[in-house]
Amino acid sequence: MTLQKWSNLKITGLSSDGAGIARTSNGVIFVNGALPGEIVTAEIILRKKDFSIGRLISIEKISEDRVKPKCKYYGKCGGCQLQHVNYEGQLKLKADLVIDAMKRIGGFDDECVNEIKCEPSPEKWGYRNKASFPVQGVNGKILTGFYKLRTHEIEFINNCPVNAPEINRLYKNLLDEISGHGINLDGYNEKTNKGKLRHIILRTGINTAENLLSFVINGRLSQKNISSLIKLCANFTPDTITLNFNSKPGNTILGIRSEAIYGNGIISEQLNNFKLLMDTSSFFQVNTNQAEKLFSYVQNLARDYKNILELYSGVGSLTCYLAENSNVTSIEEWRPAVNMAVKNFKLNNLRVKALCGKAEDLINDISGNFDAVVLDPPRDGCERGVLEFINRLGIKNVIYVSCNPATLARDLKILAAHGYKLASIKSFDMFPQTVHVETVAVFLK
Repeated sequence: MTLQKWSNLKITGLSSDGAGIARTSNGVIFVNGALPGEIVTAEIILRKKDFSIGRLISIEKISEDRVKPKCKYYGKCGGCQLQHVNYEGQLKLKADLVIDAMKRIGGFDDECVNEIKCEPSPEKWGYRNKASFPVQGVNGKILTGFYKLRTHEIEFINNCPVNAPEINRLYKNLLDEISGHGINLDGYNEKTNKGKLRHIILRTGINTAENLLSFVINGRLSQKNISSLIKLCANFTPDTITLNFNSKPGNTILGIRSEAIYGNGIISEQLNNFKLLMDTSSFFQVNTNQAEKLFSYVQNLARDYKNILELYSGVGSLTCYLAENSNVTSIEEWRPAVNMAVKNFKLNNLRVKALCGKAEDLINDISGNFDAVVLDPPRDGCERGVLEFINRLGIKNVIYVSCNPATLARDLKILAAHGYKLASIKSFDMFPQTVHVETVAVFLK
């Protein structure tokens, strides 16, 4: 089969997954690796009704923002999308992604969103405090690394420049031990749901140097297996080692239950004045120093509000900042996270009313006069019922923290239909070298 080539494709934008966008008479072509402002030749590798995907063949006009990627696995591993862009260019591209979503999906005009800026990260490399490495069995051996772009095929890696140095140190030591002594567990097979070892998870406290290693296990392990895992880590012992149990088919990384097999299963991190505990499954921003900047920014936005309702509160990291000046009622559906949040509030001498359940389920039972609501939902955004509840309860001030410009724009459009107006919006580069961006929007009624 002969693949069609397109020459003189003008790249006018960037997609949400980092591909260059070219608009032609035959529809949109997404070209991986191409940058806005470039003119390229691409080979069509997939054609759909409304768009095509192209492989970059050559660049006739090169963007001034293009640089040589730092990582030798870049282009093979699917973890990063923007290593071929200088950092100033990355910040502009991310701001443009937010602006585009707010206009195209949210329906906001130029005056509202054209001045959006992206706050740079204190670290451009070595910032990630957590890494999850999928594991598969290949020819009777353990293979781990990161998934290749748009696949569940693993690309072996032994070092990742966006991971914190301590993560890389632990990972390399673990690989050396597995290579030298083997591991008495078979790697997971997604198709058959067989194999014991599914993922390896590493977490580190950037400001505390405390480390957690977790093995995600399909099924149960014998005591002999558990002892061998602890022995495997004897030469580079983390502060704590856990097993997380996940036997469900699919690509969800973590199961509900974790068990410490060495240490107590908990590490701590220090954010400004707050000490925060986390376990295997706790959600915590992966960029610790940028999280400090973002949380301080939100704290300042909410400083004058006496009573705050916080939804999707996780282990209470942002909650601590809010509770320093205000009375906070927090809602989180993940029970282990709520339990950890309660410990964090007590540890920091903060009084917070912490509720466990889905926001959309609990909101009808909530009463009180809230000056503001702070939202920090997952990538899917808020349930429409949550937004309707905010309007019905008459909460006048909304602070929305989002990691997905598309769902942020969708949800803000719903609030705008209820008479809320966009007061400010600012983005934070929480994930340098990737296409992802964190945004804080303030809505006033």
